[in-house]
Amino acid sequence: MDLRKKVVAVVSAAACLAATAAPALAFENEFHGLFRLFGATTNFNETPVVSGFYLPEGLEKKVPTTNYIAQRARLMYIAKASDDLKLVTHFEIDSRWGDSSLNVKRNQGGAIGGDQINLETKNVYLDFKIPSTPVNVKVGLQGNDDAFKGVMFGADMAGVLASGTFGKTTAALGFFRFNDDKPTTTSPVGKVTRDMLTLDGKYAISKDVKVGGAYYLVNDDRTNPSIVHSLGVNAEGAVGPVILDGFFLYQFGTLEATKQHLSAFAGNVGARMKLGPGTARSEFLYVSGENEDDRSTSNAFQSVDDEHGFYNGNMQLLFRDAYAMTIDNAIVYTSNNLNRGVIAGFLGYDLPITSKLSASANAGFAAVAKVNDFSINKRKSNYLGTEINAQLDYKVYDNLTVIARGAYVILGDYYKGVATGGADPENPYMASLIMNYTF
Repeated sequence: MDLRKKVVAVVSAAACLAATAAPALAFENEFHGLFRLFGATTNFNETPVVSGFYLPEGLEKKVPTTNYIAQRARLMYIAKASDDLKLVTHFEIDSRWGDSSLNVKRNQGGAIGGDQINLETKNVYLDFKIPSTPVNVKVGLQGNDDAFKGVMFGADMAGVLASGTFGKTTAALGFFRFNDDKPTTTSPVGKVTRDMLTLDGKYAISKDVKVGGAYYLVNDDRTNPSIVHSLGVNAEGAVGPVILDGFFLYQFGTLEATKQHLSAFAGNVGARMKLGPGTARSEFLYVSGENEDDRSTSNAFQSVDDEHGFYNGNMQLLFRDAYAMTIDNAIVYTSNNLNRGVIAGFLGYDLPITSKLSASANAGFAAVAKVNDFSINKRKSNYLGTEINAQLDYKVYDNLTVIARGAYVILGDYYKGVATGGADPENPYMASLIMNYTF
């Protein structure tokens, strides 16, 4: 074969290869993620009674100061056929330096030797638009947040969510399955379940004013069947220079575990405005609680396990920390707050200093709505404490930020005399340094 024939053969083969590969080349491959390193020096260590909650009752007054370093990587791959069809996958790898190695367990693998099998699946879902309609559908394991600043749920969950915009109205309808248990080997799948039905809507009255409503039905058919209806409204609007937002969420239903009817609620109002060179913020939150188990009606607000958090107050110890990873505990760990509910208020100020440097300061207080543990030292008060914290953010690169923080809590009389020997527990504190890289 002469050179001319060889060239023709190579070109023909290349053309055939390109033709067969054309459908694959139409796909877009997107990669996103983050790497976060979190180092802390603190005396705010998880107490052993109930995971996540700060419960110093019966423990030593003096709490040892510890330091730890945790890291997190999140990796997202999106297989995008078009703007109307894509597969979204999201994975996470967590560990605390020195925790374990050469093992099979989530949230570990930072000890010498590494080689831990600890890859977690956060999301795997199909995201597509129904042709010739404004409706978008997500099917699979996906992130889903309530419309009430996270007081009820905010987690990865398996289900289907259809949403769309119709003029000035946006609406969403979803079904999610939290649990599908098999109490015995002969139990059928799909019978002992906990499911949630969601209906959300929002209407834009004007460019600056939006109102919305939502209904969530959680039906639990497991050991202690219960049904909880949550019906709420929310709104956001500008009043002069102030942007106001808030919600009211009411719950009713039956709680088989305590043989009670449910009548509970949560309410919030928030405000923010430009003040000087920065922005001032405030939030107020009330979540109802219950102090008796033998009443026919319970006022304890039903949040979904610990799969949520109220982060709008920018707290680090009093409420759950938005930057927390393998170490995640708080004085108010859930909005249900061990059936006690919560009354809380927050003030904050965000200040841009330069194009790379910014600062924020926050103060917040919290009290239980209902004291339901009178047997423990006859609580002197329902006041949990006050947190003050500050934060500096420095943008090293567009995608890399270093954050230095400090937080201190002055405990309230709710904890007076609850430590060993009738002593008052030490006030919690934490100093932390964070590196956050996103791509």
